[in-house]
Amino acid sequence: AGLPAEEQRRIALLGGAVVRQTGVDREVAVVVERQADPCREQPLPARIVRAVNAYDEKARDAGPGGPLRALEELRLATAGDYAPEVVESLARVLSRDCLMLPATG
Repeated sequence: AGLPAEEQRRIALLGGAVVRQTGVDREVAVVVERQADPCREQPLPARIVRAVNAYDEKARDAGPGGPLRALEELRLATAGDYAPEVVESLARVLSRDCLMLPATG
């Protein structure tokens, strides 16, 4: 999520190449490849994968408050990097399924 655009593009194309080798529908590879496109140019499935992938990376790397902080970072980036409707849908799913808060023992 925090890589330069050129590196994001390279990774997306490599990911698409790997997906193509698995034999799944070629549209899956296209979704993977399109994650590095500007948000407004992406098809909806690529917008979803991009937001969920960024959330996962940000939540994992942010420590104890990671999930909430990650969601807030995505919300702040809806002006350009992430689709607002996708981020809010992700927030609803996380809230509904209690996935934002770490389990305590």
